[in-house]
Formats: sequence, C-alpha cells, structure tokens
Amino acid sequence: MMKHDRVGHVKLICRVDNSGVNRNSEIESKMFRKRATADQSSLKIVKVAEVAAVAQSFDPRTLMHQNVKYLLAGAIAGIVSRTVVSPLEVLATLNMCGVGKVSGSIVQQFRSILESQGIGGFFRGNVANCMKVAPSKGIQFVTFEGCKRVIRRFRNRDNESSNQIQLNALDRLIAGGLAGMAAAVLCYPLETAKTLLTAHPETYTSVFGTLRAVARTQGVRALYTGLTPTLIAMFPYVGLDLMLYEQMKLGYERRTQQEAGLIQMLLMGAFAGSAAQTICHPLDVVRKRLQLQGLGGRPKVYSGFVPAMFGIASQEGAPALYRGLIPQYMSVLPSAGVSYIVYEHMKQFLGCRSVQ
Repeated sequence: MMKHDRVGHVKLICRVDNSGVNRNSEIESKMFRKRATADQSSLKIVKVAEVAAVAQSFDPRTLMHQNVKYLLAGAIAGIVSRTVVSPLEVLATLNMCGVGKVSGSIVQQFRSILESQGIGGFFRGNVANCMKVAPSKGIQFVTFEGCKRVIRRFRNRDNESSNQIQLNALDRLIAGGLAGMAAAVLCYPLETAKTLLTAHPETYTSVFGTLRAVARTQGVRALYTGLTPTLIAMFPYVGLDLMLYEQMKLGYERRTQQEAGLIQMLLMGAFAGSAAQTICHPLDVVRKRLQLQGLGGRPKVYSGFVPAMFGIASQEGAPALYRGLIPQYMSVLPSAGVSYIVYEHMKQFLGCRSVQ
C-alpha cells in the first residue's frame, strides 16, 4: 500500500476526541478497517493510534476538561426539560404523596391547582427542582460516561486485536445505575426540599428556607429521610433509562447508517423514560412516602422500604403503588425526550461525544 494511503488511514483513525471517543462515524470506521485488512503494516498503525487514543483518554487534565463539558451539558438538559414539564410533575408528586391530596380527573386536578394557587402553583418547587436537577443530571451524565470509559478499558485489558470490544447493554445498565446512585447521594437534600415545597406549599416557601427549617426542627439527618429506598429505585430507573436510549440510538444508526435526527431522539428518549418509569414506579411511590413521613406534620408510619411497600399495598390496595403513574407518564414522556435532545446538542456544541 502506498505511503499516502497509510497517512490517510492514520488521520482517519486518529479523529478521536479528548475523551478517547472515535469521532469517525461507524460507517467510516468499518470502511477504513476493510481497506486496512489487506495491509498488515496499516493494521499496526491502526493499533498504535487506538492505543494512543485510549491512553490520552485517561490523562487527568484531559479527563477534567471533558468531564466539565459532560457536567455542563447534563445540567442544561436537566433545567430545560424539568421546566417544560413542571406542571405535570407537580401533579404527579401530589398524587404520589398520599391518598386524598388530590382527587378527580386530570383536568379537574389541574383546575383545582389553578383556582387555589394560580399559575404559580404549577411551578411550585420548580426552582428547587432545577437546583436539584441541574447538578443531578450533570453528575449523572459525567458519571455515566466515566463508568463506561472504565468498563470499556477493563473489557479491552487483554485484547490484542485491532478491534476494540464495544460496550453492551449490561455494561450500559451498570454504568447508568451507578450514575443514578451517585447523583442521588450528592443531591438528596434538594430532592427533599423540592418534595416538601410541592406537597406543603402552605408551610414551605423557599428552597433554603425549607432546608433550614427541616435541619433546625428535625436535624440534618431528616434531609436524608428515604435515601436508602431512593438508591434502590435509582439504580434500575436511571440504568434502564440510559441503557435503553443508547442501545436504541446505536441500533438505529447501525441499521440506517445515518445519525439519529431530532424526532428519532425525542421518540427514543420518551420511550426509554416511560419504560423505566413503568418498571420502577412502585419504588418511586414508596420512596416519596418514606421521604415525607415525619416531615410537615406527617406521622412516621413505616420503618423501612419493604414494610412501606407491603403496608401501602395492604391498606390502600396494590393499585396505590401506581398512584400518579398517568401524570408521571405525561411528565416523563416529554421530559426524557427533551432532556436527551438538549444533551446531545450541547455535547455537539461543546465538542464532545459519548463513550461507545
């Protein structure tokens, strides 16, 4: 093979961003490998270039630079998506927090909130929600990419061929689950404040005021009430959400040999979010109940996650574990779709790509 062809190959395979992600499309990469197969010296060049790219992806300064981009992209995606669906999320939270809090059809519930609290009632707790979602989504995405990077390196530790082993659905599920748990631990007090502002607007009026009031009257530990069930719920929920979206997006791009467009990303994000919500909704209901008990004048009824789940099912019936699912669907469908669209476009704007 001629020298200029080898140079062209190196330029093609080395179009790797600072996160160690191949910037070539999958079509380009396949084409390149097909051309390179006929020349063993070119394959050696490929291997050297890929090893160099992976090594660069673990450079501390490079990682820090890329992680800031993922953090920023995730934070902006979270703020935009949550603000768009705030009215639906308020309704879903009120349904999940207890029997009798709201009643009637979805339209009647909307009318009741509008008459009693005005337009502002639909955005009650949205500041707290954005303050929680911005760092939570940012941490979620940066941890997800970091976990994928580590898993990919582990899977290729003994790989001597020029073909890098790609991540599978289980890898993405584990990475997403760990990302969800990390975000939950770091941002949980803000989740408590957001829930209280939504459930008890007559008592709590601001984010920091709510945090101070709970810490002063019941101790700092009260801000972490329900953390254990939250971690239990976050692993499958976030893991499934991120895994389903990425698997569908990669599958679509492999099948059509073109990048997913706006509509495709919206539909795939909405499906991934709603599927994860359906599977994990009972865990979310139990989490909300445990989070609120002992706060805002509510009695402490359940001693833990399992007693709470069985208690709710026995006292209120099994359907109580799915209270708020319909308004949650109405919230999750647009929220998940918008979140992924904003995240993908922010990554493109900032010049970074997901680890494959």
